[in-house]
Amino acid sequence: VVLDAYFYPFLKGQKHIIHSCTKSIMSALIGIAIDNGYIKSVDQPMTDFFPGKEFANMDDLKKSITLENLLMMASGLKCRDSYLYRLEGLYEMINSSAWAQYVLDLPMAEPPGEKFEYCNGVSYLLSVIIQNTTKMKTLDFARKHLFEPLGIMDIGWETSPQGIDIGYGEMWLKPHDMAKFGWLYLNKGRWGNKQIIPSSWVDVSARG
Repeated sequence: VVLDAYFYPFLKGQKHIIHSCTKSIMSALIGIAIDNGYIKSVDQPMTDFFPGKEFANMDDLKKSITLENLLMMASGLKCRDSYLYRLEGLYEMINSSAWAQYVLDLPMAEPPGEKFEYCNGVSYLLSVIIQNTTKMKTLDFARKHLFEPLGIMDIGWETSPQGIDIGYGEMWLKPHDMAKFGWLYLNKGRWGNKQIIPSSWVDVSARG
């Protein structure tokens, strides 16, 4: 640390909302879940993670959506979830009675993997997938496998009305703790003598 300064109205030790930086943490958690055997691979179809659930607008394109497509925001789903649509899709999801079902029911706009389309909803699905596969709340899984090994103890994370930690945002961390997360990636997922995130996952995540 070269300089540590605090300017009004911010105070030392205060958590800040990190908005979409939360998505990078969600990606790290998926990599950790794969490394720990909770998830087979990024090639698993999205539908595998929601057994017994019915999907509206189901077709061959939707059946072919993979976990990697969700991570890359190239699901092909018609999200309408960016500033280009004035966040129309995000507000519709938030106002729905079941956020995950809303996203899973969306119609397809194009084949998966062909086009980047910003979509908070698919990042929310990643949090649902962590909870479904690990049988732990996403924040509890994150504390055990990511935050506590880094010495990060003070985290705020809002949940949806269904009790799912919001995978696309609404997380609060202290600046020093955000720096720890950045340092972790600079060191290929290694913290001290412990590999927190697989180095291969860090390499793929940072690939342009």
